[in-house]
Amino acid sequence: MARTGRPKADKPFDHKVTVKFKEEEYQIMVEYAETHNLSISQLIRLGVELQMKHSSNQ
Repeated sequence: MARTGRPKADKPFDHKVTVKFKEEEYQIMVEYAETHNLSISQLIRLGVELQMKHSSNQ
């Protein structure tokens, strides 16, 4: 019998991180994510990538 459901991702997300934000910070992220068609998770991943690139250039 064939398997049904969502296919496995090539690089699945295995780790979960929980972060607390103040209401004002969260609203800024939500507005930015909505206007740029991103999820909050995508926005945070992009921010981490940019910070890592910025740190390696110094």
